[in-house]
Amino acid sequence: MQTSEDKKKQRIGMVVPSLNTIGEDDFRKFCPEDVAYHVHRIRLRKEGGVVTRDSLLRAHLEAIDESGYLKDLGADVITFNCTGASVSNGARGDWSLAERMEKELGVKSSNTMVAIKRALKAVGAAKIVHVCPFADKFSNDERTSLEADGLEILQSVGLNFVDARQAALMPPAQLVTHALQHAVPGMDAILLSCANVRAFEAVRELEDKLGVPVVTSNQAVLWDALRQVGWSGNLPDAGRLFTH
Repeated sequence: MQTSEDKKKQRIGMVVPSLNTIGEDDFRKFCPEDVAYHVHRIRLRKEGGVVTRDSLLRAHLEAIDESGYLKDLGADVITFNCTGASVSNGARGDWSLAERMEKELGVKSSNTMVAIKRALKAVGAAKIVHVCPFADKFSNDERTSLEADGLEILQSVGLNFVDARQAALMPPAQLVTHALQHAVPGMDAILLSCANVRAFEAVRELEDKLGVPVVTSNQAVLWDALRQVGWSGNLPDAGRLFTH
């Protein structure tokens, strides 16, 4: 008789930018114990000391090759977790990347923006407020991608950080403050993008205060990956998304 201990443990593979510190922190905090996760880093190069749109596009184009390291260990799903890079190759480039990863790797695949769109659909959100830590040129790329899937962006805000490592230092309370400042009547949900901010930890407080679902990059990526490996359930403090 097979016991739960004898069953094959499902494994999530996640590719994150080399400067990311929060993705792994969030998975350690929220990933259920009966699912394993493995992380591979992709070099996010800088030009003149800052990450540019070209830097993000280069990471996007290298994502499939880099994901091969996670295929080697037998991951059941592989996700490329960088919001900006996932939308750096055109408005529908996120879906195209996921499709090409699946075809070339032979493994279920996703990326941050694909996961976000699936998450917003799952919570029934059509009208959203979008908060991005970076300058408008980056938040506009995200907005364009969201709108390409038929979402209505009531407001899109860039917080003008120039270094993702500095954005990672924002405490969840600061993200709560930003979200509350930019919330608008009639929104179905609020999206806090970027895999390198502590937005996942702010979800429960924000949902209690706003009364609408809150979706974040790492939250959506984890939810999407868990769905693809067949896990379902509710995670404490992980938000309304995990009731869908």
